[in-house]
Amino acid sequence: MCRLLIVVLFAAAALVAAPVLVSAAPVAGTYYSAFRGGAVLNGHASVSRQFPNSGNPKIFNGQSWNDSALGTQWEIQCGVENTLTPPDSSHFNKITGTGFIVYTQTFQGGTFSIYTDPAVGWGFGSGTLSVTVATTQVWLMNFVPYASSFTAFTSGLFNDGRCALDFAMSNGFGVGETPYLTKPSTYPAFLAPNCSPADPSHQWGTWADVNDIIAKINCTVPAQRSSWGEGKTIYR
Repeated sequence: MCRLLIVVLFAAAALVAAPVLVSAAPVAGTYYSAFRGGAVLNGHASVSRQFPNSGNPKIFNGQSWNDSALGTQWEIQCGVENTLTPPDSSHFNKITGTGFIVYTQTFQGGTFSIYTDPAVGWGFGSGTLSVTVATTQVWLMNFVPYASSFTAFTSGLFNDGRCALDFAMSNGFGVGETPYLTKPSTYPAFLAPNCSPADPSHQWGTWADVNDIIAKINCTVPAQRSSWGEGKTIYR
């Protein structure tokens, strides 16, 4: 079964333009993508897998996209999924092959970075992710996937130990997957489990667009949060 899965934001592909590193610390606040009136860039993301259309571990790699370069504003990458969650097929007709199938992916660990952009004002910083959860809804007709959309949430602590990041994404959609298509270079590289670019014999996975982002930076926090419930509070 095809799985147009994604999850969002990170960098290992070569960047056309280097991020601007000016501010040495993250700035507390809530920051929005253009869909919500802000200046956070939308993103491109990939999720690698071990075989053409299946296989754990799966590793995500997401980066900002400014219509010409990846990763100039933010990156979130290297979370690893090793445990398969059975999909929800309650709205899928197994006889006609038509309906929705919902997939949930949980990625452990990974890293993130935000880069100084005066239009956003969130400063600069890097850190470690806790858990990234992505829910993808795939529409099939006659067993052929026609469309997919996803929502994802991740959180982590900046390396300064003083600030935490919540990063919520919605209105994302799947663009392509192997073995049916070849990933364009405008989407982040497929990653190996050690976070290096996957070798030429393992160019398998999915890629997607990230269209609606809310990032919240909290400073002087005792511990990071990692629940989807926390992410929902951002969207209220």
